[in-house]
Amino acid sequence: MPPAPPPRPLRVAIIGPALDAKGGIASVCRAWLGAPGLADLDLRFFPSVGEGDARTKLAGALGHNARFLDALAGGYLPDIFHIHLSWHTSFYRKLAWFIEARRTGRPVIVHLHMPDIGAFFRSGRAHAAAMGWMFRHADRVVALTEAMAAELRALFGPGPRIEVLYNPVELEPLSAPPRPRTDSPTVLFLGEIGQRKGAFDLIAAAERVRAAAPSARFQLYGNGEVERARAEVAARGLAGRVEVPGWISGPARLEVLKAAHLLVLPSYQEGLPMSILEAMGAGLPVVATPVGGVAEAVIDGETGALVRPGDVDGLAGALTRLVTDPALRLRQGAAGRRLAEERFDLDVITEQLRALWSTVAAAPRES
Repeated sequence: MPPAPPPRPLRVAIIGPALDAKGGIASVCRAWLGAPGLADLDLRFFPSVGEGDARTKLAGALGHNARFLDALAGGYLPDIFHIHLSWHTSFYRKLAWFIEARRTGRPVIVHLHMPDIGAFFRSGRAHAAAMGWMFRHADRVVALTEAMAAELRALFGPGPRIEVLYNPVELEPLSAPPRPRTDSPTVLFLGEIGQRKGAFDLIAAAERVRAAAPSARFQLYGNGEVERARAEVAARGLAGRVEVPGWISGPARLEVLKAAHLLVLPSYQEGLPMSILEAMGAGLPVVATPVGGVAEAVIDGETGALVRPGDVDGLAGALTRLVTDPALRLRQGAAGRRLAEERFDLDVITEQLRALWSTVAAAPRES
């Protein structure tokens, strides 16, 4: 009797923004698709939207959705759909994909990257109703952090089946030798340049830090209000000490992380920022705000410092302590690296992800 054929690998359709898009969701999808721990699975990625202005994004989104429907009509049928989404237009784009995926009868996981679930929920009855319907009908709702999961339970009760899965970070490329002692430490910002990420609070704080540490340098990398930030730097007389180079990605992003001495992200709204996890992987202390799930990564006084959103004096004080104390930077950066290895390492997260997919694929489904 011939041996039984080996079992077919689990087939998963992953849906998210184009892999070259800016932002954390694309970073997560790239990490999953390249993860050695998932290499034996049959993963297929479907981009839902790309970069560009509103018209370009809309045309691209319609085209991506049409190709997804063509794949389904042509017989493609995964064991699981895993849909990444954020808020506003991202939520409603993915709501259409969610409905289409559910029609196949296969389980659907929705993975939330919303920086403020409550704000979106309370911004209109239609948003609240649409969120509630999606989450009740999803086979699982994935939250980025324990804080996000608690907020979901408070808003929607016991209906949605919620799992917590942290964003992953690939640690090996970020490994760097200890930074040499320097009187000119570099403070790094990575993110969209605008008020939501606290970029203008940072520029104001940099002016105050300069009084105690005149040789400290600040680098603000990101898209968004780049020209406004450059004008603010010039108006405060910070040219030469505060740089706003624009967006950075790929190997260049790794190099600035490995060359910097600390990361700052004084946001007003967040989920679980990839820049913070990358900085921890690179052995950097982090100064941030306790919004979203940030406090599950940045442990105040251990891996960095937490300050209230909008507290420019507190931000300047936290930065000053770190830029003037190399031993503190080294100690907190090493603690952050250890926490990243325990909690956010790509291998750790992909093991949890495999278990989630296996459980969902094997579970009986409600009609």
